[in-house]
Amino acid sequence: MKNDGEGQRDSGVIAGRNAVAEALRSGRAIDRLCLARGDRSGSVVALIAKAKQRGIPVKEIDPKKLDFLCGGAVHQGVAAVAAAKEYATVDEMFRLAQERGEPPFLIVADGLEDPHNLGAVLRVAECAGAHGVILPARRSVGLTWAVGKSSAGAVEYVPVA
Repeated sequence: MKNDGEGQRDSGVIAGRNAVAEALRSGRAIDRLCLARGDRSGSVVALIAKAKQRGIPVKEIDPKKLDFLCGGAVHQGVAAVAAAKEYATVDEMFRLAQERGEPPFLIVADGLEDPHNLGAVLRVAECAGAHGVILPARRSVGLTWAVGKSSAGAVEYVPVA
């Protein structure tokens, strides 16, 4: 995966303190903030506070894992994994069911960590006519670009909260 030179890869990983700060400031959907283990200096403290304020999970990871995640981009000890699509709310899912004149049909998926599995769940949800898929905020894969790709487009039609 290539880096476009602006601190963001085409995989949805935003690398570097300034790029991450701008993504947080813009309100962009972010699945998690990743920090190099032990790095809590300078602007990192403000990034952590902003992420927590928005309810974004913060994970400390090994610096080598962060290097791999960023694919060689200069990350300054900070990267954010952006969502491929905005999350919906459960209320929006209920409204969708009401608009269709159907009883709500929601799929609750707990513990899905593989993006390909979530993609498969989204494909099934679309085919089965589900009004949405609900994921836990922690310990679950988010709406990453890999999920979008493996869902074969279903992520565009099935709301995920």
